[in-house]
Amino acid sequence: MTALSTPFCTVTDAAWQRLRDSQGVRFTDQMGIDPAKYADDTLDPRKAEDMATVLDAYAPLEGKKVLEIGTGCGVNHIVWRKKYGVDGWGVEPEGEGFENSAAIARMLIDANGLDTSRIKDAPGEKLPFPDAAFDIVYSSNVLEHTGDPAQVLREAVRVLKPGGVMQIVCPNYLSYFDGHYGAIHPPILWNGFFRWWVKWVCRKDPWFAGTIRTEINPFWVRRQLSLIGNIEVLTLGQDKFRERMTTADVGRWMALGTVGKIVGLGHKLGINRLAAALIIAAQGWTPLIITVRKSA
Repeated sequence: MTALSTPFCTVTDAAWQRLRDSQGVRFTDQMGIDPAKYADDTLDPRKAEDMATVLDAYAPLEGKKVLEIGTGCGVNHIVWRKKYGVDGWGVEPEGEGFENSAAIARMLIDANGLDTSRIKDAPGEKLPFPDAAFDIVYSSNVLEHTGDPAQVLREAVRVLKPGGVMQIVCPNYLSYFDGHYGAIHPPILWNGFFRWWVKWVCRKDPWFAGTIRTEINPFWVRRQLSLIGNIEVLTLGQDKFRERMTTADVGRWMALGTVGKIVGLGHKLGINRLAAALIIAAQGWTPLIITVRKSA
């Protein structure tokens, strides 16, 4: 059992080592972090509690039936079931993208005495659940990696109960920072420019950049949500961005240290409130926290 373990999630040495030696090694050059830190940050149960805190402002978790689109390595699923008592389910495609996430999730879920069959081998575009099945549908850092993000949004709303809440956290490519590469960048209007920026400015392999759905931004999100209908948009994350800029609390996870230094300097200079207002006006806040309630 690693030092990451908490009362709500046991993180095994075997799962940690497997993640470090696979994805951690693979993304070392891309993200500019050590494989061990990648494994630490990905599997840290405190991150799941941080996510629950953001969601709680719109939909408290306790006792709810929850679907997570993109279960990843399973830490959210474990913590939310054990700490908040959710009736938790998830989807994580086998052998796609972060190829061994589902296998690691099974290792951890089993080690925590939970049922691995609740994690289904399925994409977000085709959820294997009936209409109106869940109180909450949640996803974090997954939408930008899907083949059809608009269909993922439609499916998420489909499986929500009337009055249920969907929250999807993802990058805003009109913003200034990409966490996949730990890179500062101008607004991305098309993926070709993103690949060029990664290759020639960041001096990193642009292959992974080519797989990211850089069309995702506030304008795209509003358009897709309007096409779905029958929902109330609660926030796209502007409020949380303003709060984090004001308090200079951007998180401690992975490449966010780069952003933290910039935001911390702005806080010392007393310009964060103004900067937050200008960035929001330019539709450049990050991340997007797409939160909607399905109409009753």
